[in-house]
Formats: sequence, C-alpha cells, structure tokens
Amino acid sequence: YDQAKVLHQRTLHIQQKHYGQDHVQVASTLNNLANVLLHQGDYDQAKVHFERALHIKQHNYGQDHVEVASTLNNLANVLLHQGDYDQAKVLYHRTLHIEQKHYGQDHIQVASTLSNLASVLRHQGDCDQAKVLYQRALHIEQKHYGQD
Repeated sequence: YDQAKVLHQRTLHIQQKHYGQDHVQVASTLNNLANVLLHQGDYDQAKVHFERALHIKQHNYGQDHVEVASTLNNLANVLLHQGDYDQAKVLYHRTLHIEQKHYGQDHIQVASTLSNLASVLRHQGDCDQAKVLYQRALHIEQKHYGQD
C-alpha cells in the first residue's frame, strides 16, 4: 500500500495543478488515496480525504448523486472503524436513500449498504434490527447471484 499511496499523492498533485482543487477527477483520486489510507489503518487521514472528496462531489453533482453516495459510504466505513457508530449510521442511511432512489430497492449496491448499516446496528447492540437488514441484503444477493 505504500507504493499506491505515493502514486496517488503524485497523481493528486498533478491533477490539482492541471484541473484545480474542486474538479471531480481530484475527488476521485482523493477517494482512492483515502481508501489506501483506510487499508493502512490511518483513519484520521482517510477521513480528511473522504470529506474533501465528498465536498467536491456534492459541489459538482449535487447532494443526491450516486457518486456522492459512494463517498458517503466510504466515509461511513472510516467512522465505523473509529467507533463513531452514530455518525456512521447517519451516513449509511443517507447512502441507502440515494441508492434506492437511483437504483431501486433490489440493487446489489443497496444490499452492500444494508450490510454496512446492519454492522453498525450490531455494534450498537441492536441485533434484532441488524438481523432484519442482513436478511434483506442476503435476499437481494440471492436474487442477483442465486442460492448457491
């Protein structure tokens, strides 16, 4: 991951110079760099980069775009790792709302977000509601991929 981090940082520098600070390509690279940082366990820096990417995407696409949902989900993943379950839950709910609006109730991406949200609920001790969401996610996945 160290080499990936260096390459994303170089790419970010070039893109910011070429496109400016608020271009969607910059947001994409910030998102990629933040994912590397997340995998390295540098949650604070990952959060900073996801937040910046989110701001750029919201500015360019609006609040309810699937690109915004993707970054909201990533930011919620960081918050989950940091133990900020309340805020992670809020962001997963926002992600789910956008995805259901754009993809419908039974899209595979909706299943992924339902599983993420269920994970937060499980950490908060709401195992009954987590189970409901896990089962809903499983149903969607089986619908797409089959029972096996």
